[in-house]
Amino acid sequence: MIHWNAEQGLLTQFGYHDGRVLVRKPGLYYIYAKTCFRYYNELDPGVTPHPRASPLDHRPVATSSTVQLIQYVFHERPSRGAPLRPTLIMKSGGTQRWKVGGYHMYCQQQGRTVALRTGDGLFVRVSNSWMLDPEAEGSYFGAFRISH
Repeated sequence: MIHWNAEQGLLTQFGYHDGRVLVRKPGLYYIYAKTCFRYYNELDPGVTPHPRASPLDHRPVATSSTVQLIQYVFHERPSRGAPLRPTLIMKSGGTQRWKVGGYHMYCQQQGRTVALRTGDGLFVRVSNSWMLDPEAEGSYFGAFRISH
């Protein structure tokens, strides 16, 4: 799960906790997400993994091999006495073939409308999170209400 910098976001009518955007008002919402992945030559000593990535996700990409870069957006609806069960509501991505010896970038964006209730949560997961673009303009996620 991506943990966003809440200080960089505009959370009007939303809450944020542990990587999740939390709905405060019910309605029909447009949900959007964009993630950019960067790959540098793994021999470059000046490159560090994305700060939001888990150390477990830091795996080097083999020279001249393929890598899947997938973005998943999940919805969680709380239910009394039941554990939260994430439901996949959007998935986008592709397989890239990147060679050692340079800089590569790949972005995914998607959006859709979803009826949400108060207390619902939304979050984003990606494959190979260590490759996320560290710039805020490269990866973002949000929602806005379009009707009651």
